[in-house]
Amino acid sequence: MIAQAMPNSTEIITTLSNETSLIGTASTREVVQFFVLLILAYVIGLVIAHYLKLRLSHKLKSDQLVLLIRFVRVILILIVVSFSLPGLLDLSITILALVFVALVAIIGLSSQNVISNMIGGLAMLYESPFKSGDFINTNDVSGTVISTRLFSVLIRTTSGVYVQIPNAQIYSSDVSNYFAHVARRYEYVVGIRYQDDVKKATAIITRILEGYTYVLVHPAPEVFVNDIDADSVRVMFRVWFPSVWARTKDDISLQTAILPRVKAALEAEGIEMPYAHREILFTTPIVTQPGPGGK
Repeated sequence: MIAQAMPNSTEIITTLSNETSLIGTASTREVVQFFVLLILAYVIGLVIAHYLKLRLSHKLKSDQLVLLIRFVRVILILIVVSFSLPGLLDLSITILALVFVALVAIIGLSSQNVISNMIGGLAMLYESPFKSGDFINTNDVSGTVISTRLFSVLIRTTSGVYVQIPNAQIYSSDVSNYFAHVARRYEYVVGIRYQDDVKKATAIITRILEGYTYVLVHPAPEVFVNDIDADSVRVMFRVWFPSVWARTKDDISLQTAILPRVKAALEAEGIEMPYAHREILFTTPIVTQPGPGGK
């Protein structure tokens, strides 16, 4: 489509030859007028940016708002250049259109990834799947979003590695946002012995969860027996925490905060964690052979 829209070389040469003054001479007034219009576009961009911040700060995420403001300001500058540059350089609209089409064709043919990343960035600006500070997982990369830019997204992994992912790649892939909802549910499993009282164990775990600061009351924690295996009775408890408090996907802080308290409380009440036992049975009796001298 781009190659068909681009004029051929004969048309360009004919148009250029018909121009009486390609560069021309610009007067001081025209030059001053050009820079005044640029300054005016810059000021109008600042005013529009202030207006967008007042009207959209509660609707758009910070990264999306910054991206929208930059896009509007660039458009204003391009409009000023488009209307002022032909008169300043004494160029006709035809010449300007030919140059613009040629640039679009060159950029489109040589930088398709750049254009696709820009379109992906604008699409994510509209759909807003995540924002800075969210913990996401996409394309086997998990980490905290540092910034969302026009062409890429910068992510810091749990190992402290910064990864830059093109917008087109993120937009065309599945993205899991662990901070999109205000709360997240976690599941824990502990094993107790067969001889231990199950009701007592569940009551102890429930008491620990109800006394923990970050456990949400609504939805309430769930404690129940979910499996009985060869070595233990497995007790599962499901807990809801605020998403903003759980900073990483692996949730090491939650594991180290909850499980030791549960273990200590169960052991204090005489309920122990079982370990695997193995019993070896010999079906054929072992016959002891007499040694020398009948012994």
